Amino acid sequence: MIVNNDSGFSIVDYVVFGSSLVASFVIGVYTAFAGNKQKTTEDFYFGNRDMNIVAVAMSLASTFLSGVGLLGVPAEVYRNGVSYVILLLAETVTALLAIFLFIPFFYNLRMTSVYEYFEHRFSVSIRRFACLLFVTNMLLYMSLVLYAPALALSQVTGMPIWSSILVGGLVCTIYTSLGGMEAVIWTDAFQMTVMLIGVITVLVNGIISAGGIDQVIAANTDTGRLRITFDPDPTIRHSFWSLLIGGIFIVMPFSLNQATVQRYLSVKNKRQAQKMFAIQFPTIIIWWMMLVSIGLAAFAYYQGCDPLMTGRIERTDQVVQLFVLDTLGYLKGLPGLFTAVVYSGTLSSVSSGVNSIVVVLTEDFIRPLRDLKIQTLEDEQKVMRLTKGLSFIVGFTAIGLAFVASALGRGLIQFCWSIDGMCGGPLLGLFFSGMILTYVNSKGIAVGVVAGLATTFWIGIGAIFYAAPQTPLPLSANLCMNGSNFLQENFATSVLWMNETFRNATITFDQDIESLGYEYSYDKQEIVPISILVGINRIYGVSYQYYGLIGFLVTITVASIVSIATGRQDTSKIPDRFFLFRSFSKNSKAETKIRKTYSTATEIQLIGVCIAALMMACFVGFWTSRQVVRTYIKYPIIPPEIVDKDVWKMLDDLN
Repeated sequence: MIVNNDSGFSIVDYVVFGSSLVASFVIGVYTAFAGNKQKTTEDFYFGNRDMNIVAVAMSLASTFLSGVGLLGVPAEVYRNGVSYVILLLAETVTALLAIFLFIPFFYNLRMTSVYEYFEHRFSVSIRRFACLLFVTNMLLYMSLVLYAPALALSQVTGMPIWSSILVGGLVCTIYTSLGGMEAVIWTDAFQMTVMLIGVITVLVNGIISAGGIDQVIAANTDTGRLRITFDPDPTIRHSFWSLLIGGIFIVMPFSLNQATVQRYLSVKNKRQAQKMFAIQFPTIIIWWMMLVSIGLAAFAYYQGCDPLMTGRIERTDQVVQLFVLDTLGYLKGLPGLFTAVVYSGTLSSVSSGVNSIVVVLTEDFIRPLRDLKIQTLEDEQKVMRLTKGLSFIVGFTAIGLAFVASALGRGLIQFCWSIDGMCGGPLLGLFFSGMILTYVNSKGIAVGVVAGLATTFWIGIGAIFYAAPQTPLPLSANLCMNGSNFLQENFATSVLWMNETFRNATITFDQDIESLGYEYSYDKQEIVPISILVGINRIYGVSYQYYGLIGFLVTITVASIVSIATGRQDTSKIPDRFFLFRSFSKNSKAETKIRKTYSTATEIQLIGVCIAALMMACFVGFWTSRQVVRTYIKYPIIPPEIVDKDVWKMLDDLN
């Protein structure tokens, strides 16, 4: 489809966008002062533990549907296909575990900071180390959430990056600092409503503009975007197995971090917390499917006139905002509404991050180190002033890091995304070892977490310098541009089918395709990027989806071995509520049976962990060896008039 270049951001759009920010600010400030409810730190941290479960569910959903996701998920589907939807299966597994295991466990503990648990289970040093890991990870995530949407929006709307970062950061910092958790939840609920209205509008209008559902399905089917690969090769960026197995270990840490656990504890009781999460889960599913559908509709709309190839955008993550401008630009105000949607996702994520970091810093560091005890109302007010001031500091720190990101550019964004997976796996291993592996002691878990972090950082940082090339799905600009030089210049970033490439690009007969960074794969019978990863460097080609799993397995394996070597943890002095299955009520017959099974299983946990680690080591060793000994037969370049997959197959058979 040939697209219209005349659409843009009008004054009405700026008014709609600004009104959304003002509304979020007013709701947050009003919540802070209405009724004079904030008298204690409990009110500031948990909204008096009496919040509406629907509002909390919407808040929890919007917290992890950031502006990065709003722009990134459709762009991922647009470029690489629908396989990303498999993460919903990982989300389902995590939701079931959260509802039936994690919520009852943390509700029985009733701790203000989730990381206080590690002091009772292991030691105060482990508690503070886990806190630092969480704070570092969350600050980097918040800076990315502020910067990435600002970058994408600035390049299609003309808004300066610095103003986008500053406005979004200031708005959520102010209302979070004044209103605490109650302000965060109610503004999140409003922002989630704005997000739903905007996304539904874009989706419906986008499908209509692309020619209807049948045309969307046909366009994506023809280019392989509805295909899901079941190849177990761990170097495939997104396969069924990497998104399911690896996805579980990326999603699950979110159900155990401070921001999520605070919402568990902000409702009246355990039953309501479970209902809240049950309401949040289908919201995530529906939301995710709509974002995937927008990506499919955008590809169908731009089929034959890709904006990346034509130079209308510089990166794929800008395609969603351009899609909105092209399809809704004639309706003044609707592009502004979608911009408000993106910023609503940003505000909800940043406000939740600020609030959770403040709780952790106050309860895990400042109060214990300064021996701040709350015995009177005056003590409460003193701590309240401290937390509100700390909220401003954390908010401005996130804004500052976002400015650093804008100065360093794309490399930091890639690094921040990797950080999330690198930290999540070892943290999950820390929780798992504490709640389930009763024999793990403080020495073992300390060495285990360090080993897990070292492994994931080694692979993650190595992947930045030894990035494994990926073969994207085909794009085309033949309906709006026919210049062969243009296609040749963009060959490295816009891979076409083999026949299209050799017919349209100006390549002489003696020119080797390897000079363009590509080779012919006789396994796949198509042109693919040349792999630069050989030997041990192949480990850097592992899909980022497996980072969490690798960190988790390394952490629990090393922790188990060191704990056995240094002496098992003496659990006689640790109350049962600090172990997952022991914390169940003894009055339930079903739960008593689980407790007995768990007690027996404890003796064979180390064997199971070691077997799992051995199987993983064998798999990695076999896979690495196979990649090292594999050789590719090189054929001379064949004139384009006889280039055909059947010819390649014939030559391969003759050889």
